[in-house]
Amino acid sequence: MSDINKALEELEKISLEKGAYRAKAFPANQVIVDERVRMKCEIPLCPHFGHCLTCPPNIMSVDEFRKALENYQTALMVQTRSSITGEIEEADKKKVLKYMSNPVGYRTKGDEGQGVVNDLDNMKLAAIRLHQLINEVEGAAMAMGYHYATGLIGGECMLCSECVGPGANEKCRFPYQARPSMEGVGIDVLKTSVNAGLPFEIPPKAEIIWSGLILVD
Repeated sequence: MSDINKALEELEKISLEKGAYRAKAFPANQVIVDERVRMKCEIPLCPHFGHCLTCPPNIMSVDEFRKALENYQTALMVQTRSSITGEIEEADKKKVLKYMSNPVGYRTKGDEGQGVVNDLDNMKLAAIRLHQLINEVEGAAMAMGYHYATGLIGGECMLCSECVGPGANEKCRFPYQARPSMEGVGIDVLKTSVNAGLPFEIPPKAEIIWSGLILVD
């Protein structure tokens, strides 16, 4: 077994030990980049577009990412999951986005119901845990000597309830922990997950899967 294969096997093991639902190494050329993914950040306009330091247009372009991706041979997909009751399908999308931007357990008058609230809390916890996992496993890869290991999360950064935003006098509060999303740099998460051997349902029926990616070497 080659050194990189041993490293990838160890990184899969570390991911699972730290609480990942699934983790799988695969060739980096199986990461699918599509400009239409980035376009969906603007059409319809995502509330985080232009307001979050780790979201478009404040991060590298799709072309810049595609060029950097060409230098990698291996990647690792890491996933977390949360169950859903089914009620969330009836929830208002705007309320869901607002809720996901607030701390876990936050509830305002007019929220749909306890089932939806519990689902959203679980979703956010799974998303935050994914972010932590990506940072931890990226760090493990770097400690193994893969100094260009780079992690990308799923969805917007949730380290802060509100990003300081571009043009603010205050810089990012967590510059070493914050990571952009796969979608933000143009990665087709669904197709890439299939290529990695870790597919998930869209639309989800019983669980929400959060996927993150680490480009290793």
